[in-house]
Amino acid sequence: MIKSLLISLLIAPLFSIAQVSVVDLVKKPSPQPITRDAEVDIWNNGQSAYKGLSDKAKEVVYWTNYARFHPKRFWDSVIAPVLEAFPTLHGPEARSLQQDLMSAGSLPMFSLNTTLINTAQAHANDISRRQSPISHNSTNGTDFGTRIKKAGIKYCASENLSMGSDIVLAVVLLYLDIGLPEAGHRKTLLNANLLEMGVGLAKYGKEDFFIVQDFACSQL
Repeated sequence: MIKSLLISLLIAPLFSIAQVSVVDLVKKPSPQPITRDAEVDIWNNGQSAYKGLSDKAKEVVYWTNYARFHPKRFWDSVIAPVLEAFPTLHGPEARSLQQDLMSAGSLPMFSLNTTLINTAQAHANDISRRQSPISHNSTNGTDFGTRIKKAGIKYCASENLSMGSDIVLAVVLLYLDIGLPEAGHRKTLLNANLLEMGVGLAKYGKEDFFIVQDFACSQL
């Protein structure tokens, strides 16, 4: 079985929302897109921070920005093949995601924020090295809000956590939000007010990777 764990936390000036989902799938290869979009690659490669990311972290950034910039294509070229390969995912969340992507329009791609990269990678390392339960809290009990403020992020912030062995599938499951009626991950990923992102990724166990995405609105 492939087990993916997804956790999302959104902190805004007046509220905070946390959502958790676990998805079990039959263990088999998932469809991997074979073409890349030149505009997305140019955007990502044009950011100095991108070059310092691991290859798998770069993939998280690429597919997240691809979905923002080409939501309809993301559905056709990435989501639809995954749903065909894993029919159990084809439920109400898939139908609502299709509607959301078809109506989203092209959104600004995320800019990489080095502070967010550092907070995301530090949290990924902290949890993974100690094989601690996946949580927005650090192993010493520090919560996300405290961590992000201490790092210097002054305005709205959000964090998505996911765990799995396949990067593309992990990103797809964040958008599907199986079993989460509030669709917290999807709302964060398609939030036009969130413009900056950092990604951290660390090995968790023998096969899985713990993926941390930290987001913020413009800090200028």
